[in-house]
Parts: sequence; C-alpha cells; structure tokens
Amino acid sequence: MALIREILLPPADPETGALWRAPRDGAELVYLPPARTRVGCSDSDRRCRRNEVYFRWFELPGYWMETHEVSNARYRRCVEAGGCTPPLDGFRYNDRSRDQEPVVGVTWYQARDYASWAGRHLPSEAEWERAARAGDQRWRFPWGNSRRTEHANVWNEPDGNTSGAQPVGSYPATGPGFYDLGGNVWEWCADRYQAGLKQLPEDGSPSRVGIGRVVRGGSWRRTIDLARVSSRSWFDEWYRADDVGFRCVMPRAEDVSDEVVLATANRTFALRVRLGYDLAGAALSAEDRRYLDRRAITWLLLEKRVSYALQVALSLLEREPEDPVALDVFNSIEERLNKAALDGDLDQLDDMRSVLALAAAGNSRFERRRRELEPRVVSALRACGEAASRSGQTDLAKACFEKGLEISIDDSTLLRGIESVTPRPGQVRASTRDGREMVWIPSGTFRLGASEGDRQADLDEFPASRFQVQGFWIDRHEVTNADYRRCVEAGACTPPSQTDAYDDPNRAAYPVVWVDWFQARQFARWAGKRLPTEVEWEYAARSGGSERFPWGQKWDAGRANGIGTEGADDWGAEAPVGKFPPNTWGAYDLIGNAAEWVEDVYHQGYNGAPRDGRAWEQETGGIAERKRVVRGGSYADPGSKQRVSERTARRPDEVHRGTGFRCASD
Repeated sequence: MALIREILLPPADPETGALWRAPRDGAELVYLPPARTRVGCSDSDRRCRRNEVYFRWFELPGYWMETHEVSNARYRRCVEAGGCTPPLDGFRYNDRSRDQEPVVGVTWYQARDYASWAGRHLPSEAEWERAARAGDQRWRFPWGNSRRTEHANVWNEPDGNTSGAQPVGSYPATGPGFYDLGGNVWEWCADRYQAGLKQLPEDGSPSRVGIGRVVRGGSWRRTIDLARVSSRSWFDEWYRADDVGFRCVMPRAEDVSDEVVLATANRTFALRVRLGYDLAGAALSAEDRRYLDRRAITWLLLEKRVSYALQVALSLLEREPEDPVALDVFNSIEERLNKAALDGDLDQLDDMRSVLALAAAGNSRFERRRRELEPRVVSALRACGEAASRSGQTDLAKACFEKGLEISIDDSTLLRGIESVTPRPGQVRASTRDGREMVWIPSGTFRLGASEGDRQADLDEFPASRFQVQGFWIDRHEVTNADYRRCVEAGACTPPSQTDAYDDPNRAAYPVVWVDWFQARQFARWAGKRLPTEVEWEYAARSGGSERFPWGQKWDAGRANGIGTEGADDWGAEAPVGKFPPNTWGAYDLIGNAAEWVEDVYHQGYNGAPRDGRAWEQETGGIAERKRVVRGGSYADPGSKQRVSERTARRPDEVHRGTGFRCASD
C-alpha cells in the first residue's frame, strides 16, 4: 500500500505552489495550502450581481488543483479506458488538431465521471474561488483589477465576434500557475446552485441543496465581466455546450483513504488479458484445457458477463469446432437476441448484437453465422411492431419498426409499419402518467419569428427564418389548478406563491398561475414530460399557418381570452381551459388565458438559435441576468401582445398573476 500511494498520490507535506504530474492522465496539479478565503463579491467591484453579494469567509484545508482545464487529449484517455463517454457533440473532440483545446460539450455527469476515473473530484465553489483568488483576495479577476482582455479568452465586445475556445494555457498564468480560471470555458463545480451564498456549507464543501450545478469562470462566449472571480451561474446537469468544460481537484495525500487509492490502482494498472487465450502457453492436456474453458464459460455466464463468455467460447471453438458447450453458448445468445427483438426489449437487443459482433470479429465462420441471423431478427422486430400496433402501443411499435430499418434499410414492410403508427396531426391521446389529453404536432419546417408584414413585431422577434421541428405531443390544455394539485399532493410540487384561485374548488378547471419556471418544470418531470421548447411552442401555435394570429392576420376577441370583454370574451381574468375555439391541430388557449413558460433561456433575437427545434440554453455576449421565455400572452394582454411571435422574458424564479404552463413530450 505504501508503494501504491507513493506512485499514485502527490507528495506529502508539499510546499505552497508545488507542482505534481498525475500518472493516471498526465494532468499537472498545483498545491494550495490551508487558508482562510472569501467567496463572493470583491471589494469595490461595481459589476457584482445579486447572487454574488454578501461575501463569506471559509477555512479551507490544503488541496491540489489542476493547472489547466481538461483537454480533449486527456479526456480521450478516459474514454479509451472505458471510464468516460465521448461528448455527444463531438465535432471538436474528434478533430485531433484540437487535442490541446479544453474538452467541451460534456455534461456535469460526464465531468464527474472523468474526475472519479482520475481519482479526483470536481471543485466546490469555495475551492474554485480560492484558486481564482490565489494572487490576491481583493482582486476582481484572477490576474488583478484590470479589465484588459489580453489576460483571458472572452467575448470581444468591439468586434462582436470570437474564434472559440483556445488551447489550454494560451493566456498568462495566474497565482502559483493556474491557467484560464477566467474565460475560455465555463467550469463545472460540484455544488448545486443557490441564488445566494448564505447557505454554502461552512467547511467549504459543495452545496447539496439547490438547482442544477454551478459553473464558474466565464467563457469565450461571454464578456470580461463574467470572468470575474466571484461571477456565478448554473446549468442543468444534462446541459452541454461548446463553452462549458471543467478541471478537477484532489485532497492532500494524507486525506485520501486506502480504499480510494486501491480503486484508482485497479483502474490505472488494469490487467490486459485476451480472454480465452490466457492459458495459451500452459502445458495442459486437451482434456484439461477443455475443462478449464468450460468452467470459465459457466462462471462468466453466471456472473452475467456474456460478452466475455462468448470470447472464451470462441477460443474453444477454434480448437474444437463442434464443442457442444461452446456451441450452446452461441445458440443461447442467438435465441435471447431473437426473443429480445420479439418482445421489444431494444436495449437488450443492442447489447446482444454488440456482443455477437465483437465475438465474431475476425472469424469468418461466426461472422457468416451472425449475418445469417439478421433476417430472423428483422422478422422478429416486424412482428413486435405489428403486435404493439394492434394493442395500441404505438411508441413501442414505431421503435420496433425503426430498429428493424437500422438493420434492413430498404424493407418496405417496415416503412409501411412506421407510416401506420405515426399519429395524425391533431390526434389525441391520454398521457399515461397524469391522464391529461395531449395532441400530436407533426414534423415540419416553418418560419419562426415575426410574421411577414407585422408592424407590431419587436426586435427580439428577428431575424425570422426557417426552422425544423420533429413531431411531438403537447398538452391540449394549459395545466389546471386541479392538475397541479395532484402533483402537490404527491409531494413532487410546491403550491403556487398565491393560492386564492388554487384553493377555490370552483376554479379547479382554471389554469394554474403564480408558478415560476422551476415549479413548471418540476410538474413536467413529475408527469413524465418536459416543457416545450420555444420553437415547438410557436410551431404548435401557428398550426400550419404563417399569419400574425393562429386564425389570421387580425385580432379576434372571440377566439382568445385577452384584455377586454368584446365578443365571446366575457372573462375579466382567467377562464376555464377550453372555453375558446382550438387551433387547427386541436390545442386550446395557446393564445391568451395564461401566458406559458417554455424551456428556453431568453435571447434578444434568433441569431445563433438551434435550427432543429431544440431548446436554446446557450448564452453569448454581455453580462445579463439569466431569464426564461414566456409565450402566448394572457388575459391581461391586448391583441398586440397575443401575436404568435410575441415573446416575454422573466427571471425563472419570478411569478405572475397571468403566467402558467403546459407540457410536451416526444
């Protein structure tokens, strides 16, 4: 154990600023001694936001922190070792000329997995800011109080443009040798986010209470003000973007347990054995060798390590082509694969196909056998789809047909099967979780933003252009007080901030209001759904049209609950859902009644928005309070605010008398 600790851990009793290179991934770490450090707004910093004020002091033990952000090259080591998954958007990661750029497009979970694989952890907010302030506690930036941008890779305001993330270490080091703690990419921290600093644990450990996860340091997409040491923001754990990465920290050697050291050693010095061939040089009789291989196959199957069992079976079959035990393994796997296809267990199907492909690679006999199995699998998937379709399980039916097409791309019966289970525009179904009716919105392209000739359009509705949307389900009605109460009674939601209407049994069918974005999203998760994206919302509201309102170019008070009592609108406030005519696809009250939260972060226009209908989470430009989009107008808005392209921005923790929501699902 002493030798392993000496190899894998940094030196004991290091001096301040000591450097150590980790053998696991080649990372360079610098030592920060125990210190009293502050977290929060620096003295005389006039750019601080609300979530930075009321700084606090913490007593932190000594720890080691990586000098650079994790690069693509370092992250690739983890992927190749099986400890990490590649970034989902791998454009930069897959370009070997970018190996020294920080890895981006990784979620918080992926960053955590890398840190665990490396025997380290993500920094707490206190640890991160301690390193950023290593030069001087009073400084606004890691390098001092100067706003000169040559110190960091940040958004270039005069040009309004930047070239993206730069290789790690491209800008001058700060403190005892840290690079890019301001700018380049945001860095994931271990903490959950809270709007203030008062609730941070006194020992400087990560906050376990709050929302999402904290990011620190600003990025190349944001201005110099967000590169200040006290600047804080947050993203959902599953968020990923081209300006979000991370770096890791680790405790002093004496604070690392033997269990952690052993786990790291097992990953670092894993045995490299080609299964089934480890006895190649042993002086064994054919009978003994056969016995040992069969025994290994049995235990591997009992331990559910099917792919390993197949590799041992393959090595046995190379020596004895008709060995009944080894052949039985292959027969069993093939039957399980066929049954998985017939039952619609597509995850197991993918696993079994991968196992067979790996085992058969390089063996012409079993590669031929694997190819001959594919038509049986396609046939089983076709039967799965047809059976699921007859029983009304359209999602499963479509999944089976689509999986079959992955294997046999020209199968006309599978194509017809998909067409038969694709919902019709406006088709209604009841959600299995909350029982609410949803309507199907078909795939298509449309013009997002200001309608042609709309002189009331605001600047944030431009530039209008074509966007693509994949088909999705959306609630037919806004979530009502009765719907929301079920979530509250289940313990998954908190009541609205004002409950007069919520508590009135006569208003159970009215849209729930006085809920913030977090409450809306929590309800959606409880219901097994999500909030619609802004693109999806406008596409559904337009229902195939391109006019200013779902019904045409002119405001009609009889078609939506807006301000005033003209025509059929005799409601002074909210109306029960469904009191006004639906749009072409059968959705009610997308215009008027209650304005509706959507998933997206608010931007002042559509330049840079995802073109495929995804939520727009990424932010570029100057410092601004993070807000979310509200769509549709409410009973308190005139016709000019009920246009399908009208947009409103609100803080996610803000509530309003006329704001509610509805949910969507894929």
